[in-house]
Amino acid sequence: MVKKLILSILFTVVFAFADYNQLLDLYKSDFDKIDLNNAYSVITENKNYALSSYVAVKIASFLYYSGDLEKAEKFIDQVDKRAFLKEDYPFYLYIYSKLKNDRQTLKELATGLTHTYYGYKAYLELYPYLSEEDKEKAVETCIKNKHYEKAKYLVYTLEDQNAVNYFLLRLTRDISYFLNISQDSPYFEKALKVAANLSKEYENTYINYLLEKKQLDKLREFLTQRASKEFYRQNYNSFLFYVETLKTYFQTLPEDLIWLMFLYHYTQGDYTQATYYLNQYKNYSKDPYQILYWESLLQGTQLTLPQRQLKVEEITPYLALIYYKSKIKPNILKNRRCSLEPDSTALIIKQLKDKDYKLAYIEGNYYIKTNPCEKLYNVMPEIAVKCFGQNSLCSYVKPFSRIEDKNMENIVYAVIKQESFFDPYAISWSNAVGLTQFIPKTAKWTAENLKIENFDITDLFNPDLGVKFSMWYLNRLISMFDGELVYVFASYNSGEGAVKRFIENRRPKDLAEFIELYPYDETRDYVKKVLRNYVIYDALEE
Repeated sequence: MVKKLILSILFTVVFAFADYNQLLDLYKSDFDKIDLNNAYSVITENKNYALSSYVAVKIASFLYYSGDLEKAEKFIDQVDKRAFLKEDYPFYLYIYSKLKNDRQTLKELATGLTHTYYGYKAYLELYPYLSEEDKEKAVETCIKNKHYEKAKYLVYTLEDQNAVNYFLLRLTRDISYFLNISQDSPYFEKALKVAANLSKEYENTYINYLLEKKQLDKLREFLTQRASKEFYRQNYNSFLFYVETLKTYFQTLPEDLIWLMFLYHYTQGDYTQATYYLNQYKNYSKDPYQILYWESLLQGTQLTLPQRQLKVEEITPYLALIYYKSKIKPNILKNRRCSLEPDSTALIIKQLKDKDYKLAYIEGNYYIKTNPCEKLYNVMPEIAVKCFGQNSLCSYVKPFSRIEDKNMENIVYAVIKQESFFDPYAISWSNAVGLTQFIPKTAKWTAENLKIENFDITDLFNPDLGVKFSMWYLNRLISMFDGELVYVFASYNSGEGAVKRFIENRRPKDLAEFIELYPYDETRDYVKKVLRNYVIYDALEE
């Protein structure tokens, strides 16, 4: 009976793959060589594959640009928009909106995806018909995605000169633009806040403005942000000034500043006041081991590690730090079922993975939107993990290159998990590319050191190359910092120069001091998460 079942699945996969090959031929064919009637049949009979939608939109676009709108619409109707990767989705929206004469979809593309090629193209076509609010949304979209040059061009399509000056103030940080904004404009308050972050003079004006308008929530937020910036710049007099100003207007300090007040008194050696603020912060901390850790430093006592098995979700960043420092591995409860038997479609994706990884990735992304993720887990765990989340036991996978040194492998995958969550095609706003998020300059330098000729940044979409780059770079940092992974991870995120300068200037006596006093918000968060990843990966090797 079991043999018959296995044979049945194999036959199903063989025939299904034959159908998929027809789609693949259409995907690779020149348009003039495609039989449209046959193509339509192949597409409609294989709609469970993402490639069906890719082929349909390819043919629809050719027909659209050829002027055969009726046939083009017939093909675009066969598309499932869920099939596309993020970078391909704007093209589909553009063709769809044109064929359907759908102004609303074109507007959504022009305002919500303005930073993409087709979003920008749609905006240029549509902006004379957009409301001022929609045009501002488009500018905000470009700024949010760090496409500042596009934002600068779009600013000049706005009709309200106050809006133009507000956005140019944000983009150029030139205070003169603020001076040209009318006080009765809805942009005045927002612009004043930007100016207040650029100039002490306007900071006082903004505080008085908020007091006059009785906007106390905004005042609390602004003063908290200013105090935090001054703390991490080690401008402690200014930090305390903002704290005292907050105390003048509010009965209690925001939780972020209670934490910073603790750190301030700790660094000053005033452990009595540090203990006072740490006790206050107990009411806010989401990590109980954070409090226990700092209490042990204040009191000079030893921490006791849990003696029971722990769920992965119970290992907080500070508990991970405690395990790391003690060189003891947590005993992790491995009771989560992550995988189910793959079906025929998942098995086809498995075959594709060896032949055309990009296609397998496209199919896998579509598959988990229409099927249980567990069925793809043993085939493409790098995709299936999206359904479990960063903190789940099931997300601790190693789907790419295997590294002989298991400790090094755990370090590399701890970084990959945080940098891209196993997405080989990830691109950040800073143009960091691939699994391990190398920016072009660092990637080129690494390629030279690895003696890789004719390197192109898009080569890092190859997962194995991404792992290779990361391993070389991390090994270099490990040598530089004598194996101290906290410094290694911080350097990977913010650069070894910044880490060296901080260590030389602050001379932290404990790793937690380094983490919490490091001046970059992103890096503080990054180090905690990657160290936690490493501790868990290391424990799962047992």
